[in-house]
Amino acid sequence: MPPASRPLALSTLSTLSKLATLAALTGALVTPACRRRAAPPPPPPPAPPQLGTIAIEDQSPPSDERPDAVAIEAELRRVLLASGLFAAAGADAGAAPTARARVAFAAECVEEGAKGEARAQVRLRIDTRPSEAQGALAFDLQGQGVEPYAVAVKKARAAEPAAKPPRPSLSALVVRITRDLVEGVGARRRLQDGSPTALHAALVADGGELREEAIRIVGERGLRDEVPTLLKLLGTDDETVRDAALGALIAMRDRRAVRELTQSRSLRDRREMRKIIEAISILGGQEADEYLSFVAATHDDDEMRTEAAAARARMQRRSASDAGTAEGL
Repeated sequence: MPPASRPLALSTLSTLSKLATLAALTGALVTPACRRRAAPPPPPPPAPPQLGTIAIEDQSPPSDERPDAVAIEAELRRVLLASGLFAAAGADAGAAPTARARVAFAAECVEEGAKGEARAQVRLRIDTRPSEAQGALAFDLQGQGVEPYAVAVKKARAAEPAAKPPRPSLSALVVRITRDLVEGVGARRRLQDGSPTALHAALVADGGELREEAIRIVGERGLRDEVPTLLKLLGTDDETVRDAALGALIAMRDRRAVRELTQSRSLRDRREMRKIIEAISILGGQEADEYLSFVAATHDDDEMRTEAAAARARMQRRSASDAGTAEGL
């Protein structure tokens, strides 16, 4: 599951006083007690919840080699504490928020001929009590992994049994998958609280879930300096990234996206056209109206013409409603 959204960070703008000149002339007479005090520092982030119990559920099929549940629990506790998402239980464990972990896994080795694979699927669930406490964590993640190996069976001599093929550790594979899940959560959390520089670095990285998370956060925070980067991402071949960038631009109501949308995708792609028509109608403006009118009048697909006309009508109603609201203010 995707992790939960964070509240937007708002900045305040100071206004110029009309009495600036008078204040400058009389500034020498103002006592220190009357001077404007510095803004208080932001409150520290909430403390992480303490790590409580870790429940292990082994759902592996019957086999002569099973994961070591005790070793897995011990290693996962180390991984969770090292992530920085949790604190070690202290003397006030009864009063502090406590996170509980539940790990269910199924692991096995599958062999065919001279090739073998160690396979594992892991589900990691975290919940905090009380759930409304500051810094509480809750997520439900799943992952899987495969580790291939060679089945090197030697021919047995007359009095010797066949050599047992070496196999990867199923316990280590389960721990590795779970560690990857935990590190992904930690990276996304750091990104949510990260600086604009950190977000930009994630935007221009090679890709992956962190890039999508960075795009979403940019849209939530309204970081308009990243609009040029988002506009470029509208032309990427990765549909998930493309849709995320479009969502961020819509969240910021940035109409620069209208021209990019009308030029970057083919009118023949009906699936993309539906997205573009709806997005342009939400963004609005003269260029959006002209494009929707053009599609409604000239597209060779009856369905696309109908959808464009309906989207244009919705856009015009919203525009009229917004204008009426503005006049009433």
